[in-house]
Amino acid sequence: MKVLVTGGLGFIGSHLVDLLISENHEVVVLDSKISNVINTDDRCPIWTQSVEEVDLSPFYKESRNLSPFEIIFHLASVVGPAGVLGHGSIGSSIINNTAKLVDYCAINQSLFVDISTSEIYGHTGLLNEDSDKICSGEYQFRTEYGMAKLLAEIMIVNRAKIAGLRYQIIRPFNVAGPRQLPDGGFVLPRFIIAMLTNQPITIFGDGAQMRAFTDVRDICGAIAKIAFSKYENEIWNVGNPANEMSIKQLAKKIGKGRIIHINPNKLHGPLFAEAKDKIPYIKKINKLLNWKPEITLNKTLVDTINYWVKKINDGYYFDVCNGKDIAQLLQKERE
Repeated sequence: MKVLVTGGLGFIGSHLVDLLISENHEVVVLDSKISNVINTDDRCPIWTQSVEEVDLSPFYKESRNLSPFEIIFHLASVVGPAGVLGHGSIGSSIINNTAKLVDYCAINQSLFVDISTSEIYGHTGLLNEDSDKICSGEYQFRTEYGMAKLLAEIMIVNRAKIAGLRYQIIRPFNVAGPRQLPDGGFVLPRFIIAMLTNQPITIFGDGAQMRAFTDVRDICGAIAKIAFSKYENEIWNVGNPANEMSIKQLAKKIGKGRIIHINPNKLHGPLFAEAKDKIPYIKKINKLLNWKPEITLNKTLVDTINYWVKKINDGYYFDVCNGKDIAQLLQKERE
C-alpha cells in the first residue's frame, strides 16, 4: 500500500515509518526538518531504498497534483513545551497544512489519519474521547498549539459530514522513547542526558506534575492498528494509564546524582508553560480493537538510556541548564 507520512523524520513519525516499512508498505516521507531526529545521511538501516523523501512546502502548494496515496498519516507539527516557543505561526501552519491535506484526501478518497494531541483537552484528570475541551487562563504558545489542533479536529469532522472524507483522529498521551530530543523540553531525554553527563537533573517546579508515559513504539502500533481497521471516522485516545507517576518519581527512578528543583521560566523565559496532568482513558481502543500497551516503562527507560549512551559516545552533548549557572538560578529562587 502506498502511504504518505508527514513529519516522517520526526520522533513519532520515524518510528511509524519503521513499522510501515516492516509491514512492506511503500512509504513517502514529507518533512520540513525543523525538528527532525533522522537525517538524510543518517537514516535507519531499514530505510535504505525503502523511503522516498520529498520537501514539505511545495507539496502543500501542489498537493492535488501528487499521485494518489491510499493513506496519509499527518504528524508534521512543532511540538514540545519548549519546542513551541518562538513559533508565532503555530496556529496558521497547523490549520493551513491540515486543510490542504484534507482537500487532497477528499478528492482522492484517501484515508486521512490525523495525529492530534492530548493538549486539546486543556484540563487535568482521567480523559476520555468525549471529555470537555477547555481553553482557560492566559493565552500561551501551548494554548495556541492545543487549540489549533482542536480546531483541526473539528474541521476534519465537519468536512467529512459534507464531502465524504474518510478519517481517523488519534490523540497520543505522554509519548516517550528512543530518538526523542531534549530540545523541545521533553522530560525523559533531559533526565537521561543529565544523568549520563553528570549534570544535575532539573525538575521544573515541585515535581508533582503527573504523567502516564507511553512508549513510542506502542503509540505507532496503535496508529497502524487504527488505520488498517474496519472502523472509520472515529476519534481515539492512545496511552498507557498504568504508567501514571509524578515527574519527581521519574527523576528518582532515573537519577542517582543531584536532583534539583528550578523555575522553568528561569531556563526558557517567561513564555514557557508547563503541561497539565493528563491521564488517558483507553477503553474505546481496548474494546473495539483489542489494543493495549505492551512495552513496560522499564524497557522504555533501558532502550532510551542505551540510545543516548551511543549518541553521547558519538559526541552529542546537551546543556540541560541552557548555558546558565545553576547556582545562580537556585540563589535567585531562594531570594
